[in-house]
This record gives sequence, C-alpha cells and structure tokens, in this order.
Amino acid sequence: MKKIVIIGGRGNGTVIASTIEDCKDSGQDISCVGFLNDNEKSIDGYPVLGGIRNKDWLKLPDDYLFIYAMSKVKKALDIHNLLKKLKIPIERFANIIHPTAVVSKQFTIGKGVVIMPHTIVSPGVKMGNHSQLYAMGFIGHDSTIGEMTFLSANSHTGGNVTVGDGAHIGIMSTSIENVVIGEYSVVGAGAIILKNVAPFNVVVGNPAKVINCLK
Repeated sequence: MKKIVIIGGRGNGTVIASTIEDCKDSGQDISCVGFLNDNEKSIDGYPVLGGIRNKDWLKLPDDYLFIYAMSKVKKALDIHNLLKKLKIPIERFANIIHPTAVVSKQFTIGKGVVIMPHTIVSPGVKMGNHSQLYAMGFIGHDSTIGEMTFLSANSHTGGNVTVGDGAHIGIMSTSIENVVIGEYSVVGAGAIILKNVAPFNVVVGNPAKVINCLK
C-alpha cells in the first residue's frame, strides 16, 4: 500500500487528501496516513505526524511517501526553496491520479505529481516534479509543465505550451497554443493568454496584460 503523508495543511492539503480517499475507494492501494504541519495538531481528522521546517519527515517510517502541498500565490519561489531545504529524496514522493482523470498513455510524469478529478492530459505532455493539475483542468498535446507548477481548476492550456517552474495558472484561464509561460509567473483567474508571459510577471484580463512583476 502507498502510505501518503501530505506536507501542508488545510486548503490544498485537504483537497489532496480527499483525492487520495477517492483513489482508495476506487480500488487503488493507497491511503493518507496524516500530515506534516508546523501549526496544527490534527487536520480534518487526520493526525499531524510532525513539523515541516524541523524536518520531522526524517522520523517517519521508510515506507511512507510524501506529497508536497505547500502553495501560495506570489510566493512560489519561497515555497519551492523550502522544499529544496527539506532534502527529501525524490523517490520518497508519490504520484496521485484521480480515477476520473483521462490521461494519455503518451505522457511523461515526474514525482510528487497530483492530477485531480475530471482532468484531461493530452498525448506528449510532460509534467515536472510536484506539479498539480486541479479539477476539470486540461493540458494540450506536447506541452511541458515545469516543476512545482499549480494549474487551477478549469484552467486550459493549448497544445505545445511551455509552463515554467513554479508558475501559477489561475482558475478558468486559457492559453492559445505555442506560448511560453515563464517561471514563477502568475496568470490571473479567467485570463486569456495570447502571447508569451515573462518570468515572475503577473498577468490578468482578456487579452492578458502585465500588472506586476514579482522580482
């Protein structure tokens, strides 16, 4: 059995825990055994097994696997750097794929990836470590999704799109094909991406326009 520990808390963490329960109910040999969290003693009935920043993961059994559920818009670089400081071996991270997801056989996946309900991952897609695709999301063919990317619910990327590490793709946003969305950028809710987005830029609107730079 895959015994999963979620690194994080309420919000993304509990949504992922619910996805794990759905996977279990569908017959997958998987279970969420608890959380690592610096502030809580229990989370929605799951035990907190230790802290994050003090590296309590080292105290857990070797057969426990992890999902990194830390996420905060505009703070993705800090969250990514925290993961690196934990120095958890990449083989200790599990992949979670909801039973209702439609995932091409021609799909390359990293470690610690979460694919939520009713999503579609097209042929030729590559998803980097710790990336997450939320409910009803769509990734077009031959797209490359970087490490620690967050693709919100109902977000759609066109074919042959490149999304850089740590980018946040907002709910119900859409991109045309062949664009590059730079690392640690933020695409606002409902935005329509018609051209490349530079790293660390925040874009909103239809068509999407830059409103801020995080660097």
